[in-house]
Amino acid sequence: MSQPSQQLEKDGALKDSALYDALTRPARIFDYPPDSRAFVRIDASIRIYWHHLFDICPLLLEMSPPDGGAIFRPFMAWADARGLTLDWNWYLWVYDWLLQSEFRDRLNEKVLLEIMGAAAARWAVLDRGRNCGVVIGCRDTANLVVGWKCHSAQTGRQIEMLEIEDLPPPPDLFGCFFVPTFELTEFPGWQSLSK
Repeated sequence: MSQPSQQLEKDGALKDSALYDALTRPARIFDYPPDSRAFVRIDASIRIYWHHLFDICPLLLEMSPPDGGAIFRPFMAWADARGLTLDWNWYLWVYDWLLQSEFRDRLNEKVLLEIMGAAAARWAVLDRGRNCGVVIGCRDTANLVVGWKCHSAQTGRQIEMLEIEDLPPPPDLFGCFFVPTFELTEFPGWQSLSK
């Protein structure tokens, strides 16, 4: 594999910028020798996503022992093929993929709510907009999961489960809406997940 010279460090190793395309694609790690700097850099990048999934959603690891590889690698390839972003709603995309996978018969509401809670928590940590909360709904459960940003210096983010009567299910598998204050007072309608 020949690399343009502007993508090489002085020691001949690839610059991280040359690896950008491979940093979220587990299959690309095998394009590089195991003892190369590129292999190590890609492996470290991929491990971050692995930990974000299985540390936060341990029920998924129980479904795919010993290392979650039967879920993680195929999901990452599926997400890459669809051009999905790996932001706060990537947990919800994992569930969408699971429904289409060999794991679909092992899914239950406990797994679903764990995944929805992980997505809400990630939104509460990452979002820098003015909204105070996100409400996530799924057509497979009447429960809603709400993620709230920090409200004061004494409290952290909060995740809660709600069931609201007469709320229509999202038109897609998942939907969300954002709450501009720290009180849930109205239903503005479901938004589709961003891809």
